[in-house]
Amino acid sequence: MKLLVPAESIPGERRVAMVPSVLGKVRQFGFEVLVESGAGGSAYAPDEAYLQAGASIVPTADLATVLAEADVVASVRPLDPERVARLRPGAVTVSFLSPGNDLDTVRAISAAKATALSFDVLPRISRAQSMDALSSQALVTGYRAALVAANLLPSLFPLFMTAAGTIQPAKVLVLGAGVAG
Repeated sequence: MKLLVPAESIPGERRVAMVPSVLGKVRQFGFEVLVESGAGGSAYAPDEAYLQAGASIVPTADLATVLAEADVVASVRPLDPERVARLRPGAVTVSFLSPGNDLDTVRAISAAKATALSFDVLPRISRAQSMDALSSQALVTGYRAALVAANLLPSLFPLFMTAAGTIQPAKVLVLGAGVAG
């Protein structure tokens, strides 16, 4: 079975659906892993690392052909309807597809007779924690939000005690809800 990891098509998206360190696990299930050239570049995963892990690199010019042959396509963001139209019937896409917000892609997947698996609708229960990608992404977002807030705040976040005295920290209110809140 062929599993394709295309480069993300949304500008500014730096994540990649699969990093080289997990390729071994995926290959144990019998998948031939194909990675679009440059797909992991923004995530600090160069093509050479994918090759060393056992993947094949697909030139971007050949992506349309490989999409039509892939059994599974793993991406962070859902494939755009143009890419979905190239999928073979029975192909499976795995991504953060928000079915209620991306109706064009859902319709394209239905028309292509493909199947979409979305991490957005995965049950967030104890048994599924190892697959809970939303919590990990929320954690990253939370750290990033704190850093952005600290950078914009006109005072300092940390409490420092030095020989010269104490610098009092800023007073902040952090609101959160859910697993990562």
